[in-house]
Amino acid sequence: MKVDVQAVEEELARIQRELTHEVRTSLFNLVVMSPDAQQQMVDDTLNYLLGKRAARVIHVANRNVAQSRIDVSARCFVDRERKGVCFQEIIITNGRDGAGGAPGTWIPLLVRDIPTHVLWLDTLSGKEALFSHVRNQADKIIVDADHCVELGDDPEAVLAALRRASVEEAVPLADFSWRRLRPYRRLTALAFDGERAERLDEITRVEVTGLAPMSARYLGLWLAERLGWTQDGPFRFRDIQGRLVQMKTTAAAPDCDASIRFLLGAVHRGGRAVEVRASEDGCADLEYPGGAEEQVVTVPSSGEILLEEVDAVYADSLFRDALAASSLKPAEQ
Repeated sequence: MKVDVQAVEEELARIQRELTHEVRTSLFNLVVMSPDAQQQMVDDTLNYLLGKRAARVIHVANRNVAQSRIDVSARCFVDRERKGVCFQEIIITNGRDGAGGAPGTWIPLLVRDIPTHVLWLDTLSGKEALFSHVRNQADKIIVDADHCVELGDDPEAVLAALRRASVEEAVPLADFSWRRLRPYRRLTALAFDGERAERLDEITRVEVTGLAPMSARYLGLWLAERLGWTQDGPFRFRDIQGRLVQMKTTAAAPDCDASIRFLLGAVHRGGRAVEVRASEDGCADLEYPGGAEEQVVTVPSSGEILLEEVDAVYADSLFRDALAASSLKPAEQ
């Protein structure tokens, strides 16, 4: 598949002239990798950015067609003076010939001297070579680990691939699943705030309800990194004294969007608990021995997360630390 870069650039310029008198310069490249079946998800995420940031968007979409092809378009948010904040959009259909997904097809279309962010909304399994090429081109990679699992990836394989990229290869990496977990991490920190912090050493079991699989996995790794636990299996940890801490995850309960329950002490002998519950209306309850609090929880949308990530120069160090915790060996070995 031969790409006529000059023809693409001329067509983009022509379309934008029809839409607006003055176009703001693109701030970054955004390369989107996804199956064609995820087009609605891609559109919903990008629509949040429209009018807020100008970008060169290159969307590589896998489709079950014989030949790959390139289509060019633009979307602009135009003010009263016809000044526009535009997406220059290059849609590359990657057919069965595989030519559209080849790095030699989309890399020449990047605008040089501006950052390149990659939004990966595809599986990782079977696409290791492409993911490696993407890592070499990207200033930041943004993934949705829970979406990878929904598409059929093994959770531990996803975790290993992200750990390798972020920790071993130092690629700036962000994950929608990690970012959606942020309000629940905040609530957990509040539940053990101040004098209640001493109860962290008493945790013997964590029961998680209603979080997506990778978000629940990240919760365990975040706790492990913050509290000095080591892994003894995907949902088994050893605390700093070598005692077993188990995690149990279940689907959402009918009356609760998410719940994180920390069992303290000797559970089978009347042990106590600290619980964080968040309902669908945004209200959250913290319950702990001797008291309770009410909070508000807001889970950011994919568009909100993407906007923050393309504006951020660096990756979240807490996320990198959590990924690093996934490679720790059990304390007794």
